[in-house]
Amino acid sequence: MRIAVCDDEKYFVDNIIERIQAYGVEDVLPNKFDGYTDPCQLLNHFKMFDYDLVYLDIKMNDKCGVDVAKEIKRIKSNCIVIFVSSYDEYIHESYRVEAFQFLKKPVEEELFNLELKRAITKYKRLNKSFVFTTTIGNKLVKANNIIFLETSYGNYKLYTTNETYFGTCKSIADTKQELLDSHFYQLNRSIIINFKHVYTFTNEDITMSNKEILHITKKKRKDFKEKYFDYIDNEE
Repeated sequence: MRIAVCDDEKYFVDNIIERIQAYGVEDVLPNKFDGYTDPCQLLNHFKMFDYDLVYLDIKMNDKCGVDVAKEIKRIKSNCIVIFVSSYDEYIHESYRVEAFQFLKKPVEEELFNLELKRAITKYKRLNKSFVFTTTIGNKLVKANNIIFLETSYGNYKLYTTNETYFGTCKSIADTKQELLDSHFYQLNRSIIINFKHVYTFTNEDITMSNKEILHITKKKRKDFKEKYFDYIDNEE
């Protein structure tokens, strides 16, 4: 996991890096911790080091942390951004750039560790992948790129954000359960959907991000809504 910390006061940069190292993120290697007191330098290095998590101050000399976050999100939309600032009047602005969290200085150790743990959990989810044995060979597919899986007569059809894969159900018996242990839902006997790719839904249908429309049985409506909103709550 590659982490950057940016604050115009070096004390806060060093303090946050020390806290991260003390917490320990060995299970999400590679580990890289870089500190910056100049947000322009952070942006110049961002593409090179491809940071997964960035801690940002809000007010840094003549640069606004919210503007820096916008540029980071433009380069890498799934980068996790945590603001650490004394200026809590900027909390609402942080929501506009989909910040993961806003921590007010000084940050208590328990709260810091809690939010770091949540960020690591999200990082793992964003980077989780599955191997599918397809008709064109083994394919490593990121969980977040899977829209839904459809099975029929011993074969499967995997819809992803890039392309559609085909294979036999026998080859993915274990993978199906792994999907269900993640942010996926068994809509019916044939279809497993990714909550991330639910575009909209009614009482009768779900429209996925690829515009495919899937039917919800009356028996499943309540359970689907409860599980979906649980997923949304955990994403925030």
